[in-house]
Amino acid sequence: MDPIVDLAPGAEDNALALEIADRIRHNLAHSRPKAADFRAMRASVLMVAQDLGESFTLRFDHGRLTVHDGGVGIPSVTFCGDADALRRLSDFPLTRWLRLPALGPFAREGRDTWRLLAGMLARGDLKVYGLLAHPRTVVHLLRVLSARD
Repeated sequence: MDPIVDLAPGAEDNALALEIADRIRHNLAHSRPKAADFRAMRASVLMVAQDLGESFTLRFDHGRLTVHDGGVGIPSVTFCGDADALRRLSDFPLTRWLRLPALGPFAREGRDTWRLLAGMLARGDLKVYGLLAHPRTVVHLLRVLSARD
């Protein structure tokens, strides 16, 4: 079954939501492991771009993604930060082994991204609500968003 990425009515007016949806479509078309992670997800992820005053919800349902403008339902995980920080999530480096987010000294390729995002997390400029309650959802999302294999 091919992955499906749909836009709910109103989501086409949210530029950041369109950008993230296009990135996910591209990644799914070019990577079989990302498609497997996509099919494994069943969660709702809210992304809030504080600087733009916009938000959107990604509702994953085992091979189908519906992108909604604004908050819909109760999200499993919420990413809250500037639009640039949300865009940079796709640059987050992954390890070759188990494709987990690479941390600190192991992230040779993406050190700048790691430093930027870790700094934003430390300062509170990027917040991830639900990280401890739903770590698997966060890892799957980072894998699907990642521009790297």
